[in-house]
Amino acid sequence: MWAGLSDFQPLWANLDRERVGHRGVVSNGARATVSDRVAAIEKPASNGSAASRPATNGTATPAPAVRLAHLSKSFGRTAVFTDVNFTIAKGELVEITGPSGAGKTTLLRLIHGQLRPSKGQVWVEGRGLHRFWRRGLGRIRREVAFIYQEQRLLPRLNALENLVYALMLVDPTVPHGRIRARALAALEAFGLAGRRKAFPSQLSAGERQRVAVARALAGRPRVVLADEPLAAIDEKNARVVKRLLEEAAAAGTTVIVATHEPTFKAGRVLRLPAGQVLVNRARLAQANGGAQPVWRRLLPQNGTNGHNGHATVDVHVNGHNGHDTRRSQNGHSARRGANDKLPLWRRSVALVGNSFRLVVLGGLRSWRRDLRLTAPALGSMALLLLLAAMVAMVGIAVAKVAAYEASQASVVRVYLAPDATPDAVSALKARLIADPRVASVTYISADEALKEAQSHPGLASLGSLSSSHPFPASLDVSVRSVNQVASIAALATGDSAVDPTYPTSYDPDMYSRLRHIALVLGGIGAGLLVIFAIVAYAVSANSVRGVAAARKEEVTITRLLGARGWMLRGPFVVEGLMTGALAGALAGAIAGAFWLLATRFAAATYAQVLPGVDLTAMRYVVAAAIVAGVLLGTLTATMGFRRFRV
Repeated sequence: MWAGLSDFQPLWANLDRERVGHRGVVSNGARATVSDRVAAIEKPASNGSAASRPATNGTATPAPAVRLAHLSKSFGRTAVFTDVNFTIAKGELVEITGPSGAGKTTLLRLIHGQLRPSKGQVWVEGRGLHRFWRRGLGRIRREVAFIYQEQRLLPRLNALENLVYALMLVDPTVPHGRIRARALAALEAFGLAGRRKAFPSQLSAGERQRVAVARALAGRPRVVLADEPLAAIDEKNARVVKRLLEEAAAAGTTVIVATHEPTFKAGRVLRLPAGQVLVNRARLAQANGGAQPVWRRLLPQNGTNGHNGHATVDVHVNGHNGHDTRRSQNGHSARRGANDKLPLWRRSVALVGNSFRLVVLGGLRSWRRDLRLTAPALGSMALLLLLAAMVAMVGIAVAKVAAYEASQASVVRVYLAPDATPDAVSALKARLIADPRVASVTYISADEALKEAQSHPGLASLGSLSSSHPFPASLDVSVRSVNQVASIAALATGDSAVDPTYPTSYDPDMYSRLRHIALVLGGIGAGLLVIFAIVAYAVSANSVRGVAAARKEEVTITRLLGARGWMLRGPFVVEGLMTGALAGALAGAIAGAFWLLATRFAAATYAQVLPGVDLTAMRYVVAAAIVAGVLLGTLTATMGFRRFRV
């Protein structure tokens, strides 16, 4: 631990007031460390690639992990800092210090892609965040871990689930068993194995901070950003967090810590808002005395011993008393491990399994927890789907009546006179059959006419209105062409066997009126269905936005952990699908119960009101209600979450 800033010297004392990030070589006769050699690191090429040039000693100089060039950030007219130039090598531990409001957190958020610079350039792992700000942020955040001062743990998950969830977001192709084992090892290394089932609200501030650090380091990031990691925790926990971050840097991870005063064993300190760079010339030896650090026990660096076929290069990490840490030249040693050796089918199976856990199981768990918030939308959607089902039942009845009447359009019923003799009826029938325009002639007795009338809505009650038989015998004449119905009706009119007061059923305006009524009823039904759909969508979308707003912090944390788009949207779609399916099932169940009760206890009335809606038709209505609910819930969840994100 430093006694203060006495061990630091301004960088310009050796580099002629040169800002870090500019080219230069320190020639003080001592062995060059990362802090001393960082000035010799070349800037990335103009196309944004992390180019490297040979150093003065002939060895390849790796590209910097982070480079800030003439960086400025303002909020409105208030400038936080201006013209900051800083380059951080891979595996280096640096501190950003300054008073409150100097822009320490703002600088870390710029490096993490949470903010866009007002001016200047931000390069992270060879990618320019100042160019296409929104593009590739998820990939950056999966490689750059952020340790927040307020921890930002997911409140609905316990300590172990927080780590497992973050690891699945970083690399879903790792088998879940390995992810869980890695998370358990991380908690054990941080002394939290006994608290793995505790939720964030049940943990102390120090324990939450250790869980946050474990979550950041367990993902094997290339860069770790720590915003006041020692604030608001006790001295014991502060020592643990400090040691683990220093060991992470010793293992080859770039660590950038924002603190009020220098606290860590950093090679350099950037003081804001002036942008002054201080270099430590009296760095202490490693606190573990050369023993294997917890970082290496927790996250073994596969391939760093040169046995994996990758070329290696000696890099002095933080100048810890001349100790060297060998790391892969391609910069992937912190991530490349046993997962790269898995066959493609194993990674594919792991991807499917983890996707199912993240999207389906995560969505079902969230839906169960948010049921209180989705209950209004569930009830409203079920009521609207029930009304739509009732309209559909009426539409089916009208459609069947219209189809029956259409089938009867080519049939002319010739009503026989009460005193018509059998010979006269037979002669009329023979004359009609002999006409080539007639397809068939069927005799209908008065009793058969009454029985047939009882199956039609409103006709059965006519029998009680008169003492005489209201349905006389008739001849049903089937005409080959609808256009010839009028001529056949005229042919039968005037015969002695035909009733002179009401000879035939032919009405030239009846069929046009029926078609007009069917079109009107169909239009009304379709309009009602559209209105119901719009109202249901509006209610459901508002509910989804309310759920998303209630989980805004959770969505923000998930996004900052580097979640891909489908990982964010998928659980909301599952929630909407479940809400819609349940609403449709409720509506279908109520409609089915109504049909069952009506046919069981009021069959005659039901047949008059909804003729033709039988069991088969009700099955279609119930299935349509469930499908409509699923589609409506999925659509509203997708669109509602999209508007929430925008």
